Amino acid sequence: MSSAPPTSRKEIILARAEQHFADHGFQGASLSAIARECEVGNPGLLHHFPSKELLYRAVLEKQAEELMARMRKRVDTSASLQARLQAYVALQVEWMQARPTGFRLVTRELLDNAERIQQAQIRPLESFLQGSLALLEEAQAAGLIRREIPSVVVLTIILGTLNYAKIVRPTFAKAFAEPALKSDKAWMKVMARDVLRVVSPGDASPP
Repeated sequence: MSSAPPTSRKEIILARAEQHFADHGFQGASLSAIARECEVGNPGLLHHFPSKELLYRAVLEKQAEELMARMRKRVDTSASLQARLQAYVALQVEWMQARPTGFRLVTRELLDNAERIQQAQIRPLESFLQGSLALLEEAQAAGLIRREIPSVVVLTIILGTLNYAKIVRPTFAKAFAEPALKSDKAWMKVMARDVLRVVSPGDASPP
């Protein structure tokens, strides 16, 4: 599921802002540069988003809405809990490939927001994280995931492994002879398969 091209002025601003925030982070992104690319000028941009903080929040909310829509379409409709787990991991990989700018934006947000998150009253990504945790807790209760590991640790292992694998593949491809490293698609397919084996009970069939 790829995003449709932006049509309204507001959508164009959000699309350009996403790119700038992904490339430079919240602190490094410039409202003036975003406004120039959108050909609206600073007053036109501020008409839609009165501050940098509100623009950034809107960009993150758009990412969260898209992730939740993908969850509802791919994960929540799967026939079994095991299939939902597999679909959840596959969804992360597909989103990275279909929305590379959104992936970089969310990764940068998780790395850079240590101070801002303490004061934030609205946390756009929280609904996605809570939905993810609920799925993993359900899988633990059913014995599909190791119960001795806290569910939030399992979530960290899954998301952290997939994110790190995506980021380091070009470097690893130069250092190691693993055939899957030659292709981003092949490498991430292997990671999506094996990350569930890591958190599955040793006496259970891997999801």
